[in-house]
Amino acid sequence: MPFLDHLAALTPKVAQKIERDSFQTRGASWGQTVEGTQARKNRQPRWTLQEGHPFYPGHHQDYAVCLEIAAELTLQAYEMTEAPGCPSGIVIYLPRQPIADSAVCPICRLPILFSEFLLAQQSKAAIDTDHLDPSVERRHIPGNVFFVHHLCNTTKGDRSIPELINWMASTMRRHGYTVTMRENRPKVGQ
Repeated sequence: MPFLDHLAALTPKVAQKIERDSFQTRGASWGQTVEGTQARKNRQPRWTLQEGHPFYPGHHQDYAVCLEIAAELTLQAYEMTEAPGCPSGIVIYLPRQPIADSAVCPICRLPILFSEFLLAQQSKAAIDTDHLDPSVERRHIPGNVFFVHHLCNTTKGDRSIPELINWMASTMRRHGYTVTMRENRPKVGQ
């Protein structure tokens, strides 16, 4: 994957995350053994999932599509605030020219900082990879896989963004706030 060469040289953990999240199934990449040591857990190549597996068909995908998703995630990384500049030799492999400082979390709409990748520790990340619409039969498809803030991802859970917004609005109403929906965005008042 030549589009990952530059990131792999500068920040290997970012390149490894892009590769892992593009090609392997979800789930904890690390688990704890009985002895208390860390051990690899339940990830596997997406194209190896077969009918009957709990992640099939939602997380199944062929290698070529996973490669396309890896290029999209690489583009997203280069668009984050504080990201390194994308060399012209890399741009030719990406879906389009990166726009510096344009990456926002699609859930909260706040910027995602490249430095947040470096906050990750084993089993804890500040940036997750999310399938924005989990209701599609094959959710691991181009245009549906994005970097998001960890807190946003855990709050969203297995909902689509419209489902999350409706849930938040109803929760705020139960807390006494007046919420009116306008142009698919809630307006909140006390």
